[in-house]
Parts: sequence; C-alpha cells; structure tokens
Amino acid sequence: MPNVESYIEGVSLIDEQQLTTSLDNDIQTNIKNIAELILNIFDASSFSIVANQPQRAVELYKSGSEIAVAKEQLADDIFNESIIEHDLKIFRVISPIILPSNLKFGWLIFERASDSLLTEKEKSILNSLQKNFVNQLVQRKNLLDKINSAKFNSTICEQNKKDETEKDRLIKKLQKMSDELDEFTSIASHDLKSPLNAIKRLLEWVYDDCKDLLPQEHLENFQLVLSRANRMQVLLEDLLSYSRINSCDSTRANISLESLYQDIEKILEVPQAVTVDIHANNEVLDIPLIPFKTVFQNLISNAIKHNNKEHSVIDISLIPSNQYYIIEIKDNGPGINPKYFSLIFKLFQTLQSRDDVEGSGIGLCIANKLIINYGGKIEVASDGELGSTFTIFWPKV
Repeated sequence: MPNVESYIEGVSLIDEQQLTTSLDNDIQTNIKNIAELILNIFDASSFSIVANQPQRAVELYKSGSEIAVAKEQLADDIFNESIIEHDLKIFRVISPIILPSNLKFGWLIFERASDSLLTEKEKSILNSLQKNFVNQLVQRKNLLDKINSAKFNSTICEQNKKDETEKDRLIKKLQKMSDELDEFTSIASHDLKSPLNAIKRLLEWVYDDCKDLLPQEHLENFQLVLSRANRMQVLLEDLLSYSRINSCDSTRANISLESLYQDIEKILEVPQAVTVDIHANNEVLDIPLIPFKTVFQNLISNAIKHNNKEHSVIDISLIPSNQYYIIEIKDNGPGINPKYFSLIFKLFQTLQSRDDVEGSGIGLCIANKLIINYGGKIEVASDGELGSTFTIFWPKV
C-alpha cells in the first residue's frame, strides 16, 4: 500500500527543531517554482510545503518568514482559510494535498498581509498549481516503479545466463540501462512539458484578465513569473539535449570554419553590435558535423550573451597542428576569474544572475562533454578583466 515515504526520499532528524530532507531534483525544482508563483501571484510573505509523515509533520520546503502552525490546525482534510489578528492582520491558507489514492500527502501553506479571503479565481489558480504538484508526484512514482521492476527482471535474467562471459554480461546490462534512460527521458520530457505549458497558459489568461485592473508593479510581477516559466521551458529543452549527447549523429563532413559560422549566424541572430572575425584561411576540416557544430555554436553564443561591452568583438582562429584542430575563440567581454575555471563546465553553473543574462548554465557543459566524447579537450584562459579565450583541441582522424 503506497505511503508518503514512497513519494519522497529519506528524511533524517538533525535535532528536535531541525529536519533535513532529500528530494528528487525534479520534485525540488517544481516545489521551488510553485513557491515563486504563489509568492508573486498571491503577494504572499511566506510559503511552506509540509509532508504528513507517520511520526510527525515534516517541512519539505519553506520560503519567507517562519509559519507557526499548531498540529491541531493540520488535522482537518478540508481547505482552511483564516485571518490571524496581530499588529498587522495576517491571512493564512492551509490547503491539504490529497493524492488520487486518497492518501493525504501533506499541506500547502502560505501567509499574506490581508483582511479578506481568497476570491474564486484565486482558488482556481491555487487548485491548478496544487494539481500540477500532485501530478508530478504520481508520475515520478510510476516511473520509479517501472524502472525498479525493469531492474528486478534484469537481475533474474542475469541469473539464468551463467554461461555468459563477464564482458558480454556487462555490455548487455549497460545497454539495458541506456535504453531505460532513453525511455525515462522521453516520458519525463512529455510529462514535464504538459504541466509547464498549462501553467504558462493559466498565467497568460490571468494576465489578460487583470492587465487593466492591476497597478504597474503587479503587472511587472506577472511578467517576471511568465519569464520564469519560459526559462523553465528552455531549461527542459537544454536538459533533453544534454541527455541525448551520446546518441548524437556522428556523420562526418568537410567544411571550413567560415562556412560553419555562416550557418550558425542565422540560428543565433547575431546582433549588429557584435563583430566576429575568423582567421582560418578557409581551411577545410574533416569533422563529425553535428557534434562539432553544437560545440562551436554554444561557445559563440556564450561569448555573445556574457559580453558587457557596447561593441562586442569575437576573434576565432585556427592554429596549425598535426594531431588536433585547434580553435581559439577569444572575446573582449568581462573575463572569468581563474578561481571559477573548474566550475563553468559543470551542469547549471552560471557566473551571472539568470535575471541579468538568460541561460540555463548547460551550454558549456554540453560543449565540454561532446569534446571529451570525441577524444579532445577544451581549455579556458582569462585574467578576469580583459576578456576570455576558449581553446578547443579536436582530434584529427
């Protein structure tokens, strides 16, 4: 019989007041996004999601000031709205999270300074956000059950094939894990896109209904929320690209850096204020086209996005070498502090706020992984002030 523990990972007690929880990254990201939406849409000062553990209620996530809720207030399975009399009246919402199996997962709680209850439209918005969270919990559990079942069946099959060599057994096991990962990625991408699109549509509807009623400050908050939703969509697409690196088409082609940039320039819509100079003498490179083009495009895009100069200049040079195609991509941007060199190629790492520069923090990670997969390497040089130089070492075949 499913219980709350089967939907979240381990919860350990640090002391009587403090708990630590370990959640699936997708669930944690979704909770954070729901928190941002509630804080902005309902003008809330604090937000909390509490899990209904057998021994005691466990706070999975909180944002803003502490919410002091008595255990008795969490006993009901019904939606609760209340106004708390203080120096300033506080309006509190406690909404039970009920899964399709009628299991009470926990509660969604938020507070705001108000002396009025939620409108029907606000309740509808809250209900949509909560359904999105419940759907992701259920989908994640179903996927995990399917993967665990597949692993169990794989173990039984392995026991019946004792005559296989260790090498063959490992190859088959790795292939099966790869297939399961591809299936998981395909299912997850579909299931994550659907609720995200629903949230975007809901926000756009609310914005259209209220744009003539709300002050400019609130309209800006709506635009901020819509921007975050769009960022989530870009992040999802980039994650899917990252997960498909190993299955990238390796068809080789003979092409120059100049020709390659002409294709990339159209895709990136390079601004007029950006000058790109290529010093390669139209030398033809024999390369796997799609992986190399992906690397080249990500590095040029990165140099454009993070340049803070009024006129950006990017110099691309092909350095003579017998073993490698050595390509230097140099910009006149703000540079990178050498202490961050080891971080910039990791997943989700950005050195600037995503509110200042749109990006998922995946581009350099994808470039680095593709280069390594093809036996090459990438290096970065910068003094943290006068621009950066990324150098690609791509093996010649």
